[in-house]
Amino acid sequence: MADGILGLGSTGSVDLNDELLTKLKTAESTAKLDPITANIEETEAVIVAVNEIEAVMLELLDLVESFDLFTTDTNAFNEVYATTSGTSVSFDATDTTNLAQGTINVSVTQLAQKDVYQSNLISDVDAKIGSGELSITVGEDTYTFSTSSYTYTQLATELNTYSKLDVALEQVSDGSYRMIIKSSESGLSNELSITQTDIDLGFEEEENHVLSAQNLLANIDGISYDLSSNTVTMKSGLVISALETGSSSISLQKDTSSIITSINDIADKYNELVDLMNTYTLGDSETTAVISDSSILKTIMNTVKNILFDSYGLENEENVFKYGITFDSSGYMQIDSSVLATAISENFEDLKELFVGYAEKEGIGTRLKTYLDSLDSLDGLLTTYKEKLDNDLETLNDDHESESEKLDEKYEQMAQQFADYTVIITAMENSFASLKAIIDSEE
Repeated sequence: MADGILGLGSTGSVDLNDELLTKLKTAESTAKLDPITANIEETEAVIVAVNEIEAVMLELLDLVESFDLFTTDTNAFNEVYATTSGTSVSFDATDTTNLAQGTINVSVTQLAQKDVYQSNLISDVDAKIGSGELSITVGEDTYTFSTSSYTYTQLATELNTYSKLDVALEQVSDGSYRMIIKSSESGLSNELSITQTDIDLGFEEEENHVLSAQNLLANIDGISYDLSSNTVTMKSGLVISALETGSSSISLQKDTSSIITSINDIADKYNELVDLMNTYTLGDSETTAVISDSSILKTIMNTVKNILFDSYGLENEENVFKYGITFDSSGYMQIDSSVLATAISENFEDLKELFVGYAEKEGIGTRLKTYLDSLDSLDGLLTTYKEKLDNDLETLNDDHESESEKLDEKYEQMAQQFADYTVIITAMENSFASLKAIIDSEE
């Protein structure tokens, strides 16, 4: 007779255990979850690669900005260096674009200064001033105060609310103070006139008018200046600040030393970008390409190459190949610094036309800066591509989580079913054992 029911025998229920469930779940996980996990890892690798490519593109963007026609900083072709003599003035320029080469001579015969008055000595700044009236005129404005309700401190505070006045209570000796009234700005146009009625604060005394307003008197390249400020801003953007009387000069010359360095830096960064693109989109003899769908990146790289290879100048007469810049068979940029140096000394404006250009015909740097900048814009190619990768990764993670939950739920149910089956099989086996015992006793 067969041993047990349906061939299970008395120990058949033991086969429905956790080990069997684990084997079944592992096999199904391998079939369903491992492909999703592989896709997640591949997508994460692509994201890392694209981020690395983007970082190099941003570095290239920073470099080409030195050749951008519209940069807020000075582009490489407008750099100047200056040598100065004398200490009567200082020179500065926030934008050197319009600075012409040559020497500027400055002679200062008088500095602009503020109007300054002092009061008589004051022993108690918190004492009431007394009934009277103080009137101050500066430029076209007149301020009149009834002093009956003011202490010296309160009056100084009130006067300081007017932007054309600079007022302070200064301690000038132990226990003694003076009220100092100055015009906020220098020059004759900010001259002060102070009158007092029924009070005597000393402002009308000649010895208390300690500084008289005056204008800057200077001569710059033969032109006389009579200004209220000690700062002269030339139309070229050169800022001349008078410091003392005397003569000074500044000599301005083009600074071309950074141009070759900047172009070489761009070439190095471009070649680094080519390396990354090749590594991640083509792979090599030992590794496969990380980015299989590289159409967007190839579009970006082809556009960059087209910008570099294109013709420039108002008549399309300029290109990089005229100035010692070539590309080898692998697409790497090469610079002949000696040819480039000759072009800087002999064809400066042509080279500037090539790299910077004009509003109506932008140069390499200007076009490349605009294009690279657009890639990270709201709807730029790189931004769109990165968003797609992020969405793909999110979908894959959601799919992995969903399948994991389904498997967990399925095998939790199977575990419960196995437990139920074990109870039934055990009961049946027990019944069979009893029946078998009766049969055996009757033989």
